[in-house]
Amino acid sequence: MSKPIRTITSLLLLALAPVFTNAQTPGGSPLISASGNTAAAVASGAAKWTVKAGGGVYSTPLVAGGTVYFGSHDYSVYAVDAASGKERWRVKTGGRVLGSPALAAEGTLYFGSQDTKLYAVDAATGQVRWKFKAPYAINSVPVASNGLVYFTGTDGILYAVETATGKMRWMFSGMNGMPTSPLLSGSLVVVANAGGVYAVDAASGQKAWVYRTARAVTGTPALSDAVAYFGSLDGNLHAIDAKSGQLKWKFKTDAGLPFSPAVSEGAIYTGGIDGNFYAVEAAAGRELWRFSAENGVTSAPTVSQGAVYFGSAKGLYGLDAKTGQQRWWFQTDRIVTSAPLAAAGLIYFGGWDGTVYAVR
Repeated sequence: MSKPIRTITSLLLLALAPVFTNAQTPGGSPLISASGNTAAAVASGAAKWTVKAGGGVYSTPLVAGGTVYFGSHDYSVYAVDAASGKERWRVKTGGRVLGSPALAAEGTLYFGSQDTKLYAVDAATGQVRWKFKAPYAINSVPVASNGLVYFTGTDGILYAVETATGKMRWMFSGMNGMPTSPLLSGSLVVVANAGGVYAVDAASGQKAWVYRTARAVTGTPALSDAVAYFGSLDGNLHAIDAKSGQLKWKFKTDAGLPFSPAVSEGAIYTGGIDGNFYAVEAAAGRELWRFSAENGVTSAPTVSQGAVYFGSAKGLYGLDAKTGQQRWWFQTDRIVTSAPLAAAGLIYFGGWDGTVYAVR
């Protein structure tokens, strides 16, 4: 990877840390399942449709019920038809929307904005149900479960707000630096930041455990079989017990790992700021293969039916998940920090050019 592309990638880390993750589904788990498989693999890398927003799309679109939801730099959240890209509704906020929306089982869509508010809207109509005002911008991806919605702000605080009323239940402020988006692991909320990874009791907000790292963790951990996997800017891929925070193994790479990894069929997939993309054995932390991306790695990956996809400075890569061989390349006009999402035989992602793509 060229030095300019590596420099661009490095500058993204602190500014976009909370959006280096994937969208959420009802119940609060990542839309990519524990196995990492979501839909039939995309073979051709050709666009089915594109939608132009009024500003850049930094985060992963959410696909549910035949609708694609995404936020934009134009202060809006959009809902478009998943098959055609036709707009269904949009909600205007008072600031840029960097994080992905999250959908809860009761049909409420949650998202944060740089206007410091968390929004709860009707997923079918876009009607605003309530807003919660925090002291600082909300760039993270919320996660909802058991009557609470959890999110982090740029003030370094983890919040729990009642889904029915929008009233705060508790907040956890015992972290340093900008935290990632939260992840639910059983009765715990797991969140990472400049000092490592924290687990907090989901009901009370009390700290359960802390796992320290040498440098910041900027991507939300991935969870599979009660093990949390995450990279850090010290170049290590970590695997820890999600119940206790105890280390299982570490895998050392040549550069920082800023993005949320993906887990699928016994392998962990993640990319570094040096342009290398890795597949690592989940059980023992042994390298399976690596791919040198000429255009860099600028997003979290998605795995679907034998293929792994990730964004770059100039488009989207599709690799064979077993071998690391490149299957195809889809070029965009600008950088892609949106983690791609596989659904219904298509790959959805957004770009800094303000376009959301549906690729088949």
